[in-house]
Amino acid sequence: MAVTIQGTGGACKLIHLTDATGFIAKLDLWSASSDFGLLQTTGFGDKGYRTFEPTICRVKGSASGMVVTSTPPVAAGAIPVSPNPFVPGSCKGEVVLTAATGCTYTFNANITGLTITRPEDGKVTVSFDFSSDGVVTQAWDVTP
Repeated sequence: MAVTIQGTGGACKLIHLTDATGFIAKLDLWSASSDFGLLQTTGFGDKGYRTFEPTICRVKGSASGMVVTSTPPVAAGAIPVSPNPFVPGSCKGEVVLTAATGCTYTFNANITGLTITRPEDGKVTVSFDFSSDGVVTQAWDVTP
């Protein structure tokens, strides 16, 4: 079963596969589809009954935001726009998607598409598609 999730916050550390260079993007918009499955949680105290819990198996979607250039080692002029060395399939990302304050999805992702632009001096925008690679951790803090 797939569920669409979306938000307006988060971050992604994009890492180039061949030379391990990268940068951090502050996400301002994202949308994703999350696939759920059942994880067996049967234990010794279950008296012979098998127990299962739903869990997120995969997250796939797209995101956009701004490259964080205010902290070293990245300066706006240091991120090449053309030609773009971060071609699809050449980088991975450490992604944190924020659905609401205290509510996040965290995972490593394969970046399947990436666009980097410099619309004005000192500003670098980024948009990309992603697919989770491994465990998706969900933190949901709903305390007032």
